[in-house]
Amino acid sequence: MFLICLAASAALASGGGDSSIFYFLEGYRTTQEGRYDEALRYYTSALSLDPGSAAIKSELALLYLKKGEFNKAEALLKESVESDPRNRRSLMLLAGLYASKDRLGEARQLYEQCIGNDKEDTEAYLLLGSIDIAQKRYREALSLYETVLGYDEDNIMALYYAARLRGEMKAYDQARSYYGRLLALKPNFELALLDMGTLSEIEGKLDEAIGYYTRAVQVNPGNKKAMARIAAIYVQEKDYDRAISEFEKLSDLDREDLSIRENIGLLDLEKGKYEDAVREFSLILASRPNNYKVRFYLAAALQEGGETKRAIEELWKIDPKAEEFKEAARSLVSLYVKAGIIDEGAARTEKLIGSSGGSFELYLLLGALLEEKGDYAKAIGTLEKARALEPGDVDLLYQLGMLHEKSGDNGAALTCMEEILKVEPDNPGALNFIGYTYAEKGINLDRAEDGYIRDSLAWVYYSKGEYRKALEEILRAQELVADDPVITEHLSDIYAKLGQYDKAIDSLRHSIDLEKKEDRKQLLEKKLKGLEQKGK
Repeated sequence: MFLICLAASAALASGGGDSSIFYFLEGYRTTQEGRYDEALRYYTSALSLDPGSAAIKSELALLYLKKGEFNKAEALLKESVESDPRNRRSLMLLAGLYASKDRLGEARQLYEQCIGNDKEDTEAYLLLGSIDIAQKRYREALSLYETVLGYDEDNIMALYYAARLRGEMKAYDQARSYYGRLLALKPNFELALLDMGTLSEIEGKLDEAIGYYTRAVQVNPGNKKAMARIAAIYVQEKDYDRAISEFEKLSDLDREDLSIRENIGLLDLEKGKYEDAVREFSLILASRPNNYKVRFYLAAALQEGGETKRAIEELWKIDPKAEEFKEAARSLVSLYVKAGIIDEGAARTEKLIGSSGGSFELYLLLGALLEEKGDYAKAIGTLEKARALEPGDVDLLYQLGMLHEKSGDNGAALTCMEEILKVEPDNPGALNFIGYTYAEKGINLDRAEDGYIRDSLAWVYYSKGEYRKALEEILRAQELVADDPVITEHLSDIYAKLGQYDKAIDSLRHSIDLEKKEDRKQLLEKKLKGLEQKGK
């Protein structure tokens, strides 16, 4: 009733007569009752009697918003703001409408206008802060929340968002300070408890994190996120029994979430409880037979439990066209070898290829089984069929190269490796193969005009203790690729082996300058300190 009187007072202040107030009040009443079409007629009548009323326009606009007629609402709100720039209700409604349409610049101006009208308009500050966050203007948003805290130090939402922003900026001590103030005021603030748990995890305070997550669960026993984080921490600490206990609680909350049972199965597998793992994975597959990831886990549990043939049968239930079959094929090769039934595996794969028309992964599987049999010629022929399907597949080309090398055709092997380098110029396997071949055979050194091949060649000499030859090759490599930090690091290593520490130190410093990855820089700087000690 108070709101109705307030609205009526606003209408009176706008200069409308008694009849407009009557229609206004009837419009308000029928809106509250959900009779929007009837309310629309009342508000329209009120506005016709008092066309300059910003209050009536804002209420009519709100009704249009409820009805989903956003363009009409926007037009009325713009009229209302133009006629009364201090009408906060119209300003806030129009700003909210703009924000919902992602017209954030226009929304920003209106929230700033509200703040200009009232320096302590907390709602406007908070909503303006949300726009800054959406635009990743974190410092600007933080300034707004801290302005609110300047005149209202116990404002819960300002404390919460200031804490989150400090955390986002990695100012963890300040974030903790804000969260501490917030939780002192509202100990059961669930989001703050979750955030403090996350913050504690980031800082490596895992017991403290569990404490906050446990409090969040006490506040809300259905908080699955907190329970999942507790379980994850126990997994990280390898406390698998407690982790399983937490996952069991989660499963009790949500029987439909089979990923929880999957986690329990994986933990059973990790603990060596293979029968329990098999049971968990089998239960999932009973309702989701095409969950090939779980099918693969089931095969792994059977394999670890010594049931090789059952594991093979489970892997064959994975569709060869599925992503998971790639890993399944590798496991099949291993299992057929372990069981001593490679011929059976090859025959089964050939039969499936014959009935299905063949697929890339099946050809790879057959090629690997034939390689294990020592039938290199047939394996090469099989992989060439796979190559026709995926001519640029690096793994296939490498496998083909190694088969050619085993069969004694070193030239064909090198050709495969060079094909790899066309796709991946810095492929370490191909580079090492070519470098090793050049070093061992002493052939085609004049063709090694690729800096990375020269680097691999130098490293072969380095590993054999032929440091002078290694230096000759690495210098050639650096001429060809002057800005590679790894080649420059290798040069430093070779100089160090030759006792030329000044050059080794200079090269390593140059490598640090070239390196763009921060973690690698740190490793190189640590290496440099050790080298400088040796050079004294």
